[in-house]
Amino acid sequence: MRLVLLVGVLLVIVACPPPCDRSNCTGCCDSSGECLPGTSRNYCGKGGVVCGVCASPQRCQASMCVDPPDAGPIDAGPVILNCAAGCRVENDCQPGNLPEACGADGGSCSVCAPNTRCEGGRCVATACLGCIDALGSCRAGLSDNLACGTDGGFCQACSPGIVCRVGRCSQGCTNLSCPLGCCLAGVCQTSSPGTCGLNGSTCATCSATQNCVAGVCR
Repeated sequence: MRLVLLVGVLLVIVACPPPCDRSNCTGCCDSSGECLPGTSRNYCGKGGVVCGVCASPQRCQASMCVDPPDAGPIDAGPVILNCAAGCRVENDCQPGNLPEACGADGGSCSVCAPNTRCEGGRCVATACLGCIDALGSCRAGLSDNLACGTDGGFCQACSPGIVCRVGRCSQGCTNLSCPLGCCLAGVCQTSSPGTCGLNGSTCATCSATQNCVAGVCR
């Protein structure tokens, strides 16, 4: 009788798989504890977290709910009929401009190798020092309005009154942002004999016999 009970306990232990978590699931865990890839809109996530549901019009991109550029139908069914501008991961249409989901013409997405990027639906070897726009093209990353960015990140548009400086949106040099200094090439400088001025004025250079006093060469 004891042997039968012991066998029964062992069968129960073997039949029960370990719980779904970060230790055994690279995707996400559904409500039943099953590990899923985590790349669909209804089951999105990675690292063993609980699967999330992406709100419309978001898509699951790189296992995160995001608002990518339009690349086909948002709620694609088992068969994607129109994904010409991007590529497919399982049944989801992706923009096709990401290193982890690169492709075009509705084909299957590819994962770009390290030190490469996705441009125009193809993995290319050239590194992008600026930013990647919505079409996957490399831009200089110095535009205030359309394409500010660096190190191959996504381009962003700076807000009104904000300028793109060295690939980053930052507040311009004005009397409000630089009240105790002066502006040189759009950058606020501490008032000194070499950069003399206050209240965001254009910096002046004092002569060898002058000093900068209260923002004025004297």
